[in-house]
Amino acid sequence: MREEHDRRYFKWGLTALIVIFISILLVVIFTNLPGFFSLLGAIGKILSPLVSGIVIAFLLNPIVNFVDLRLRPILKKRGMKEGKADKLSRAVALVFAFIFAAFIVYAFFAMLLPQLYESVMSIVNSAPEYYQSLEKWAVNVLEDNPEIRTYVERALDTIQSYVENWVKTSFLSDVQKILATLTTSVMAVMKSITNFIIGLVASIYILWSKDTFQAQAKKMVVAAFKPSAANHLLDLGRNINRIFSGFIIGKIIDSAIIGVLCYICMSLMKMPYTALIATIVGVTNVIPVFGPFIGAVPSALIILLVEPLQAFYFIIFIIVLQQVDGNVIGPKILGNTVGISGFWVLISITVAAGIFGFAGMLLGVPVFAVIYLIISDIVNSSLRKKQKTTITDDYYDIHEVADLDRKAQAEEAPEETSPNNT
Repeated sequence: MREEHDRRYFKWGLTALIVIFISILLVVIFTNLPGFFSLLGAIGKILSPLVSGIVIAFLLNPIVNFVDLRLRPILKKRGMKEGKADKLSRAVALVFAFIFAAFIVYAFFAMLLPQLYESVMSIVNSAPEYYQSLEKWAVNVLEDNPEIRTYVERALDTIQSYVENWVKTSFLSDVQKILATLTTSVMAVMKSITNFIIGLVASIYILWSKDTFQAQAKKMVVAAFKPSAANHLLDLGRNINRIFSGFIIGKIIDSAIIGVLCYICMSLMKMPYTALIATIVGVTNVIPVFGPFIGAVPSALIILLVEPLQAFYFIIFIIVLQQVDGNVIGPKILGNTVGISGFWVLISITVAAGIFGFAGMLLGVPVFAVIYLIISDIVNSSLRKKQKTTITDDYYDIHEVADLDRKAQAEEAPEETSPNNT
């Protein structure tokens, strides 16, 4: 009895200590938000190689599982011991996954880069023609409008004097700044390459020991929590993995299909710069909701420089393509992976993009889906303890809690059969 009494007070004290610590932490964070975000940025830079490794391992894990689960039984049937079969199967799966990924990347750039080069060079070579057309249009406008011509001449004189003054006074210092920026950029590129190599090595270790990591995590959960809470956390972990893997891998496949369809359809319609624009559309399609618009605007402007009428057709084509993607291709590939409505998708992207930028636009939806899942589990668990329904539709017409009980009693009551008229 004494031990139970002490244990209860210990839990209360520990809970109070945790609440006080979290409260102090929140006060510090909200009173110094810039410092908090700079701290997060510094931690992110330090952990960036590990994050790269986790991302690579996450993307290659389906391929590793596909090979590993099929090769391991074959090796065991041929008389190989279980330990050796597991190691050999995992090693072959890793080698195959990295070779396959390298081949996909090589094939992508081998097919894309020559056409991208041709498209970019075509734009560069056509630049004088665009300039002459613009100049001719400007001359015609200025000849017909003397007031505009006077204003433009004054603006050009101002620009000329500014450039001359800049060359005389600030040119050398700006050149030094440019050289310093170039040096910093080169160092950043070298650091990114180094981080990628470290991440590649980390991904190999993660994929090789992933079963051990999972077992250790489960061991910690079982040791730290009661069976009911441990089961709930294990189920939550499986759902988080399902949401992230389904969304990210599905979105990559969906965007690849959209890019290929865009290339084929633009080629059939004989639009310019098909490879370049299909790449832009496919890559930006990874971003939910806003991605199609982000990719369509610069693509339409590029086509507008060459063939204005084709730009109009391209806009119509992109609208149709995105409708097909949103209503046919996307649902078939992604299904109900995230489990949230379009409204929450829009909110999650807007908020995450405002806080974390481009990364927030990419990962805001699955992160919000996980938060939504956790909150839903907490709410439903509380309702079940109160013996209330967890079906959202049952809450549409209620004005007070007693309405739920009356509705439940009405549903449980047997239907009265009307007497037959004789």
